[in-house]
Amino acid sequence: MTLFLVLAALLLTTAPTASPPFVPGEILVKFAPGTGGSAAVTQASRGSPPDLGTLAVVVDPLAAKTGVPLKAKQVTGGNWIVLSVDSDMLTDHVARQLRARENVAKVEVSRDRPEAHPGLSLPKKLVIKFSPGSAEAETVAQKLADPTDVGFAQLIRALEKYLGLPLKGDVTAEAKVIVQIDLKALTPILLDRIKTLPDIESAQPNYIETIR
Repeated sequence: MTLFLVLAALLLTTAPTASPPFVPGEILVKFAPGTGGSAAVTQASRGSPPDLGTLAVVVDPLAAKTGVPLKAKQVTGGNWIVLSVDSDMLTDHVARQLRARENVAKVEVSRDRPEAHPGLSLPKKLVIKFSPGSAEAETVAQKLADPTDVGFAQLIRALEKYLGLPLKGDVTAEAKVIVQIDLKALTPILLDRIKTLPDIESAQPNYIETIR
């Protein structure tokens, strides 16, 4: 009995702690006191509702430095702001990058917007047609012939490296590739980039329990 209790205690103390859920593509940011960002947030918070448009002067430089289009979504207590990835702008940018890639015959933005958490806009899917006879087209054909073929996963990783963004990917019966920016995977990457900036005092994901 004692041995069982000891083992149970060990399992409880060594079990990995699950990360709390967060809103994909959203980051809470607090600028360091005395910075232009802090002053801009203070000024915006004086309005009722807060004037989010005035925050573009500090949000746009953050977007440029992180390489991810951002927009101010909310001003919260303690001079924090909620930043969200501008999914439409990012998707359009990715579509242009893919069209410029070798062996890509056509890229279309899906008209359907994926369902998401209320207030959250997930990126639209992109439909890619590779040039006939290309290595990529052959990989897609192999995936259709054998769903267990690992070549398609390698193709998606190659696209991720080319774009510098995490992706979800699938194939259609028409031998087209469907990709979508993985906002959940992008969030910690974006967070790390924001934390390295000198004007930032603190940053964290927008955990579900913090949503107002």
